[in-house]
Amino acid sequence: MEHVIAVIGIVAGVVVVAGGAALLNSRKAKRSASDEEVRDDTAEYLTMMVGVLYALVLGLALVSVWETKDSADTNISAEAGALHQTYLLADGLPPAAAQRARSAVDTYAAYVRHDEWPMMEQRKPLGPHGWTLLHDVQTAWTDFEPTTNAQQQVDQLAFAQISAAYQGRHGREAAAGGGMSGVMWFGLIAGGALTLGLMFLFGIERTRTHLVLATGFTSLIAFVVVLIYALNSPFGGPLGLSAAPFAAVGLGG
Repeated sequence: MEHVIAVIGIVAGVVVVAGGAALLNSRKAKRSASDEEVRDDTAEYLTMMVGVLYALVLGLALVSVWETKDSADTNISAEAGALHQTYLLADGLPPAAAQRARSAVDTYAAYVRHDEWPMMEQRKPLGPHGWTLLHDVQTAWTDFEPTTNAQQQVDQLAFAQISAAYQGRHGREAAAGGGMSGVMWFGLIAGGALTLGLMFLFGIERTRTHLVLATGFTSLIAFVVVLIYALNSPFGGPLGLSAAPFAAVGLGG
């Protein structure tokens, strides 16, 4: 709820500023306009083209951060699901080996939830300890020597799931250290300022129409930029992914 209020406050503040600028611009235009003002079709065309190009930049940025978050969500589900299957497959091992395998999975999942997740929210490097704990999960199975056909089948299935967990962790770590480039952020900010500046420079003569268009367009741009900023942090912020899948890793064992 706090994040929603913050977003509403940001958008409302930008809209108020845009509305005030539109009113000042309209009054200034009325004082300086002649009885028959000549329309500059070239300027209007260029303004329209700038708006179209900026819409493309917004769309590209939104798609980029959305795909990054969707990929992170997929990797989290794959990693947690593989760990859960590994936990369940331990039922096919002798009691001592099963306890070791489950303990290794529980330790790794708890470390991801309590230690790695806050680091991912702050975009900090995860370090090697998580890989060490995941390697302990693998070691718990490699140290076990199957003696029956059923144990061999369980062993093979477990290694397939551990391999999937490794791949999911690679993807999760890449998403945690990624993010939209500074060049794209510069394009968003500079392009938004240019687009809104041209809208005020070549304003509409009718104050009410200009006010509605200025506030509506500005609020839309502000909302999309705030949305891009939120999606750019897959593991933190109001739209961040949850560590809940790792909390369910050991359930049902």
